[in-house]
Amino acid sequence: MIIPAKKLTLITIRESERRVVRRLGELGVVHLKRMSEEEAKRLREAELGRSRELEETCVKLVEVWHALFKAGFEGERGSYRRYIEVKDRLNRLHAKRAEASHLRKILIGVKSLGEEELPTLGLTEELFSTLIIVPKDEVSKLVGRLRRLGAVVRHVKISEDEVLVHVIGLREKVKEVHEVISETYHQEVSLPDDLPRNCGEALSLLELKLSKLNEEIAKLEREMGRLKEELIWLVGDDGSSLTLLKKLKGEVLKLRGELSIEESEGGGEEVGLEEAEKLLKEIAESYNSIRSKLDWVRRESDRLRKLRSFLKDLVEVDFKPPEIREYENIDLFMGLVGGDKLEDIRRAVSGKPIALDAVMLRDGRALVSIACLKDYSGKLLDLLRSIGFEDLTPLLRELPSDLHEAWRRTAERLEELRAEERRLLEELERLRRRAAPKLIAIYKSLELNLRIEEALIGSLRTEALRIIQGWVPSDRMGWLAEKLDEIQERAGGVIAYRFESPRPDEKVPTLLKNPRLFKVFEPLVALYGWPGYGEIDPTVISGILWTIMFGVMFPDFGQGVVIIGLGLFFAYVFKGRFLGMNSRKIGRLMIGLGLSASFFGLLVGEFFLTEVQPLFPGLRAGWLEDPSGVIWLIKVAIFFGMAQILLAMSLSTLRELRGGKLLDAVLS
Repeated sequence: MIIPAKKLTLITIRESERRVVRRLGELGVVHLKRMSEEEAKRLREAELGRSRELEETCVKLVEVWHALFKAGFEGERGSYRRYIEVKDRLNRLHAKRAEASHLRKILIGVKSLGEEELPTLGLTEELFSTLIIVPKDEVSKLVGRLRRLGAVVRHVKISEDEVLVHVIGLREKVKEVHEVISETYHQEVSLPDDLPRNCGEALSLLELKLSKLNEEIAKLEREMGRLKEELIWLVGDDGSSLTLLKKLKGEVLKLRGELSIEESEGGGEEVGLEEAEKLLKEIAESYNSIRSKLDWVRRESDRLRKLRSFLKDLVEVDFKPPEIREYENIDLFMGLVGGDKLEDIRRAVSGKPIALDAVMLRDGRALVSIACLKDYSGKLLDLLRSIGFEDLTPLLRELPSDLHEAWRRTAERLEELRAEERRLLEELERLRRRAAPKLIAIYKSLELNLRIEEALIGSLRTEALRIIQGWVPSDRMGWLAEKLDEIQERAGGVIAYRFESPRPDEKVPTLLKNPRLFKVFEPLVALYGWPGYGEIDPTVISGILWTIMFGVMFPDFGQGVVIIGLGLFFAYVFKGRFLGMNSRKIGRLMIGLGLSASFFGLLVGEFFLTEVQPLFPGLRAGWLEDPSGVIWLIKVAIFFGMAQILLAMSLSTLRELRGGKLLDAVLS
């Protein structure tokens, strides 16, 4: 049957709202409801009866109110003007933050491509360079087509769905390259002129700008919240606290994942929101500091391992490197290029005031040494890179001219980096052990506060009070009233409440209460739609009919016993879920269906598809072979179906009569 629900309206002071909501959750009998603007308006009319507060239902109506200005409210007009100013300023700041965040994502991508300097975009005398953002699914096809045109293409993922692509090529190919790019959806990237050319410096400047923007936005949002409370007496929560809690929860989960912290490693007392923010900031700063150092050590180790392998190749070919230092008018480059590209480089520098020497290494690559005038070095380096030249000049400049000594120094430096990596890993493990209990305590507190905020977001508030509504089963009203009185007594009268019947137009949740034998059928009833408030609960009737119908359709004593056995196994032996469902409920349902199949199997004489003597009077073994037996079975099926239809019509008529709809009851 359906348990009638009553509406609980509870008012408490803002200082105690979280404690009260938490206690309601612990009691577990209140289904909180989210009040719409219409319900909020009705509550104001019923409870407050104050015209100014009715006119200020929401911020949009405040503008009308001040357009119809009444003397004596000049202070509120000032608040409204300030509200509009703050709102406009926030919109502009949000746009700036989105733009800066997008640019930061691009700069991180550029740095991930291995660029220390921001690329010069556009056309030069011999080359062109462009940055674009393309969808992830289009990258491979686009890169393949561009490379077939001879362009150098590098790309890096900057978000779940976006990839940053840097294209460099010869100037005469620029038109063909742009035609290929135009056939793919893309965003052209332009870098602001006021950014420093160094990637690291540009990122630091942008981080500082974003930090200042976030601080100003947070300050204005706090002011806006205060102005809203001044302008709107009774409002719903805007979800800002919920957003903050979700953000903090995301940070906790990220740190837990990166530090491999299990929930069993911590606990402790609840942590307040401010303390949680502070602790998270401290742990994140420590972790990021160690992580960045560790990443740098590993990158440097990879670089030195490649250098060591490279030096070994040079020793084997008995290469004598030139002295790489600063000259007044000449620049010297040294680097690697694939052996198949060496001729391309020779052709590119042919006829120009450039000296070139090359030594083939055992892995098929060529070590190229190039000298040219300083005025030409920038363009030359861009041209060489477009062919595939890997510039090693900065690396080799740090090394002594004696290759054996260089190899020894590199090995020593690698050993130092390995020791530093071990030290950082130990420091990371100490941080993990120290942070584990704090992070778990913060996580549990955030989970609790999230549930409370989700409950509060459906309520209304004033500057001093919180108004909460919910549904309570009528058979638990007395018990809940006792518990609320206890809360009121302990907290010194901080709550007031009342129970009332729902209005006819309200959507009321329903609670089914059926005998234990029939509770297993409730999920099956729900498949056809959960019974509404004021309707009839068909669970018991449906359970009886379904069980009988199963036995009539599958009458077999032997198979029924097997189904009963399986039901007993799932209900009392098997622990867990079966096909995503509760095995105990499945087992109990199977026991009932098995009993029905066994009972009707005895009546009609069926045992594992073998005909035996039926128990039903007038039937004999093999009665289905007689045409009269088939006609009798069809009659039984028709009468059974008619009985079900009449029963459904009777229940529908009863429902309409209970709702006071006499005409509908007659016509239905």
